[in-house]
Amino acid sequence: PAGFWFMTVTLTHNIDKIVNRLKTFERSDLPRATRRTLNQLGFDLARKDVPQYMKAVFDRPVPFTLRSAQYKVVSNFEVQLTFKQNVGKGNDPARYLYPVTKGLPDNKAYQTKFTRFVHKAGIAPKNLYPIPFQENLRKNQYGNVSTGEYSKVWSGLQRTTGGGKTGRGFRYFSVPDNRGRSRVSTRQGSLFDLPNGIYRVKGRGGGGIELLFTYARRQPTVPKIFDYYGFVEKNIRFKIGPMLAQNLR
Repeated sequence: PAGFWFMTVTLTHNIDKIVNRLKTFERSDLPRATRRTLNQLGFDLARKDVPQYMKAVFDRPVPFTLRSAQYKVVSNFEVQLTFKQNVGKGNDPARYLYPVTKGLPDNKAYQTKFTRFVHKAGIAPKNLYPIPFQENLRKNQYGNVSTGEYSKVWSGLQRTTGGGKTGRGFRYFSVPDNRGRSRVSTRQGSLFDLPNGIYRVKGRGGGGIELLFTYARRQPTVPKIFDYYGFVEKNIRFKIGPMLAQNLR
């Protein structure tokens, strides 16, 4: 398996026991048989086995994650397995699977595009990490904060200026906000007399304030529960021999 965001690992399987039993004329079919075998192995791993393993180790993985493994037969004797990256909208599976994968050095939680936006826009310093406050955010069927919620907060933080409003009359603001924007206020006084976080407020009263994200002072870490390399190696060891024998027949 190889990938830009994953450590490149070469896994091999010795087929001498099968080759030594072949007659000379049968060996001429070996390259074609091995290529077909690798194509079958890559398909099974990317489309069936790895997704099934993900369902066993992750809590309700989304379809995008389950479809993230890809394979490519690059020669008669080599297949590459990778994860999607540079996907445009959303987050790259190759990036967010990296910290939970056993055998890789870093277990710091993936910084989502929303986190990078908050830092790049100068809203919060890079030593603060937004953490969803689940109770006040809508979630999808998989238990994750919905994409629409992130989009509304993202847009609201871009547009909020003092008493300005965004969609449906809501105002969004961050404490701190290093962009030097006008302080959002109500009749009760400044809303910035609040703990660090990202908030939503509707109307002019302080009672409508909702905490949407807290800020962590350290980048969160995640447990390494995805034994990707071990799983693939076991599949190669048990599957490739019978597959190759069948394709030679």
